[in-house]
Amino acid sequence: MKPILFAVFLATTLAITLFPHQVVATQVTLILRNIATDDFEEWKIKGSHKFTQSTGKLGREASEFEQTWDVGRAGGEIRFWWSRLRGEADATILVNDVVVFQGHCLHAGNGSVRMIDTCSYPRVYKIDGGGPYLQDKLDCNSTHILFASSMLPERFHQP
Repeated sequence: MKPILFAVFLATTLAITLFPHQVVATQVTLILRNIATDDFEEWKIKGSHKFTQSTGKLGREASEFEQTWDVGRAGGEIRFWWSRLRGEADATILVNDVVVFQGHCLHAGNGSVRMIDTCSYPRVYKIDGGGPYLQDKLDCNSTHILFASSMLPERFHQP
């Protein structure tokens, strides 16, 4: 029995040492509080190689909403936007448990709009530093989630 356990231990140790680390999935959490609308609101997110996911239509009966989505691997293209914001809400976005956006969103439109365009003075709008951060492109109606990465991927096991 001991030789079998030793062989399993040795094989596991070698596998962990020799094979690159698996890419960790990115999780994005949206928290909406104090939702106020006369119609409905909808927020959407799209990750690399994933379908667009959404909150669904949040109507007058919803005053709070919280959901976490698995949106693919870190380093892939991840973007989010209001599909429709016809009212207001206090919004917080966490990426892998890091707050990247927090503010009061207000808009009276029917089309897609970036979150920063609905929030004049966000309390948190992380655009640099370590970990996940946000990037708004002027020619796009969505916000992109980017990740700080090392210039030495083979040393730090990053794709």
